[in-house]
Parts: sequence; C-alpha cells; structure tokens
Amino acid sequence: MLRFPMKYHDNFSDDYHRIYEDDTIGAMCVSFIVTHECNLRCSYCYEHNKGGGSMSLETAKKCVDLLFRLDAENHPYINPKRAHALVLDFIGGEPLLEIDLITEVMRYFRDKAIELNHRWATQYVVTMTSNGMLYDNPKVQSFLQENDGRAIITITIDGDKETHDKCRVTCDGCGSYDKAAHAFASVKERFGHSGSKFTIAPANVATAASACRHIIETFNLNALHCNCVYEEGWNDELAAVLYWQLKEFADWLLESGRWKDCYISIFNPAHCHPLDEEHTQNWCGGTGKMLAFDIDGVCYPCIRYAPLSIGNRPPYRIGDVDNGIAVLQKDVDRIAFLDSITRQSQSPEKCLECPIASGCGWCSAYNYEYTGTPNKRVTFICPTQKARSLATAYYVNKVYRMMGKPDRFEVHCPREWAIPIIGEAEYEMLEELAK
Repeated sequence: MLRFPMKYHDNFSDDYHRIYEDDTIGAMCVSFIVTHECNLRCSYCYEHNKGGGSMSLETAKKCVDLLFRLDAENHPYINPKRAHALVLDFIGGEPLLEIDLITEVMRYFRDKAIELNHRWATQYVVTMTSNGMLYDNPKVQSFLQENDGRAIITITIDGDKETHDKCRVTCDGCGSYDKAAHAFASVKERFGHSGSKFTIAPANVATAASACRHIIETFNLNALHCNCVYEEGWNDELAAVLYWQLKEFADWLLESGRWKDCYISIFNPAHCHPLDEEHTQNWCGGTGKMLAFDIDGVCYPCIRYAPLSIGNRPPYRIGDVDNGIAVLQKDVDRIAFLDSITRQSQSPEKCLECPIASGCGWCSAYNYEYTGTPNKRVTFICPTQKARSLATAYYVNKVYRMMGKPDRFEVHCPREWAIPIIGEAEYEMLEELAK
C-alpha cells in the first residue's frame, strides 16, 4: 500500500484520500518516464545515465491501452485486486518538460476509462515530483486546474539555500534554490502540504541540521521525512558528522517546542531495534509492487531498473507495450525471481543479526546495479544507521523525560560500534539517558 506523508487540502476528492488511506484498497503505482532530459544536474541523482529522448504520444497511449487490457484479463501483474486503484506517476528527468504529453495522456486515460465504464474512471490519482523550475509555466497551471482534485505536484527542496545549492544546480552550475522555494511555497498553499522530504548525502551532511530546521521554520511544516542515500561513500567519519548534526537538530526541536507537533522520520522510535526472524518483507517496492514504462514503451519493475538509472548493467525489463508483461520467457523468469526475494535471501548475515536492523533500508534496483542481482543487498548505509540509532536514542529519551513518562528507548547500537562514531563519553551519556 502506497502512502504519502502529507495531509491534503479538503477540496480533494474522497476517492483521492481513500486511495492513500484505506488499507483494503490495492493501489498500484505506475510510472511513466516521459523524458530522459532534465534542466538540473543534481550531484546525488540516481539517474546518472541521462541522455536525450522523450516518450511519444503514440507510445504513451499504448502504455495506457496495455494497463486496461491486462486488467481485463485479470493478469497476475495488473488485476482488480492488485490494482483496484492506480497511482499514475509522471517522472523524468524533469517531467514538467513534457507537460503537453502528460496533459494528452491523462485525457486519453480518462476518456478510455469512461468509455469502458471502468473503475479507474474514479479510482486514480496523478502524481509528479518536480524540481520546480517550470512550475509557473501556464501549461503546468492549466494541467493542475484541469485535473483539480486528482493531480498533485511535489517539489523537491533540500533545506536552506546553501545546502540546496550544493547539490541541486542548473546545467550551467547555478543554484536552483530560489525557484524551488517559490514553487514549494506555492504548492504547499495550493495542496495543503504539511510535510516534505530531505535527502541526506555525503555532500550535504555537514549542514543537515540547519537545512532541516530551515525547511520546518520557513514553510511551517509538521512532518519531515529524511533519508540517507544508499550509494557508496559513507564511512564512520561521515557517520560522526551525521550524528552531531542530528543531535543539533534534535536540540532545536526540543528547545523550540516543535517536538510537540513535528514528526521527524529519522527519529522514529519504531526503528533502530532488532527484527524478528519471521520478518521477511522486502524494504522497497522494486520487486514487483510497482511498474514503470520507459520512453520506448519497455516495462520495468520500477524506474530505477531503467537505462537512465542502470548505466553499467543490462536493463532489467519485464515486458513492453507491444508484447505485454511476462510474455517473453526472459520476462517471466525475471518476475518469478523478483517474487522469490525476501529480506533473508538478499541480506548478509551481519544484517540478519543486526541489533538496529529495523528501519534500515535498501533499494532492490541499486542492488542489481551494483552487484548484478536484486537479491544481494548493498550495505553502504550501515554507518548512517548506526548514527541514526544513536541520535534517535538521544531525541526520544529526551522527549520521554520532558513528557514525564517512564518509557525509555533502549540504546541498541553496541558500544564497539558507537565509540568510533561518537566517543565513549557521549555513549555513556546516551546510556544514562536511557535508564
């Protein structure tokens, strides 16, 4: 079940809310990679094999036709149970570069759903994640008006101007914060966003605290979803930087009183503890819970398996708009293989025995990109999980004490892991705080 961490404006349709909030509804995310082009050059972007090219309207219509045909056939991949509702996600590159195409695709989808008297005539939503550079384009505003109550744009912003502009630059190397901040504020007002997402990478970890504080203060948010990039580059030295930045951010939340009304995902007390052996679930949906159409109509288990992301491996396709999904034997075999993957099958022993495993994520497609198989887990974020677990113990136990509650968050991170990151005195302080 896909969820958005945002609260939406009351004028959104009841169906919109139910698709995201009702666990009884199977909602499948279908991504249309409408272009490989982008007007930014973000340093940590996982789409590191961008080139030219965009999806044609003819190919896009074939994608839509295939969705309806597979659903009518009760196909194992697309069927009324798995895809009672659709999340139609348009992505690039920068999707707003192809707003004309997106507008025509949605008109075609709606017309077809109505013509067939199909449940998708009402059971769908439209999402786009944009860098905000083209948000004020009249065609973008016209699209949002035409799809009012069904479509929403999320603008990516990475903290204050200094932090954002370190990683998110235009093609000529200029920062993009000013336009992104304008678009973010406009979208927040229009759609009633109460939260945002902040990506932490080695390039911006040193200013993470001020970046997180800026996002919450400037845009008056009460939810911030933070995650560290999965790619190579983390070590204990950077983990130390992350811990002290998170502690600084935690202190601000505590001193300002924002701990009372702000949800910060990286401090989630449900995370950073051991997992039961029975916990077999894969972390992400990249093993069959999503679907992505590339610009040429080839189907992938998610966008990260497509050529613009997988630069050093053969694309991990599962079908195409002409043959269908799971028709060619190689596509059938790939889907069956993805279905067989569990947390246990892909994780090294250290992950299965890890005392802070809960909440530690991975990307199945990045597994494939780096190791050659989605069934071999990449663990570059281990140092960040250690730092996060220690910072969570600090923040949560401070909150418990401020509330006068006897509850305590156990410091699950072993001493021998923690000392190289935060030092012995700091670790002893955390243990005392947890008593």
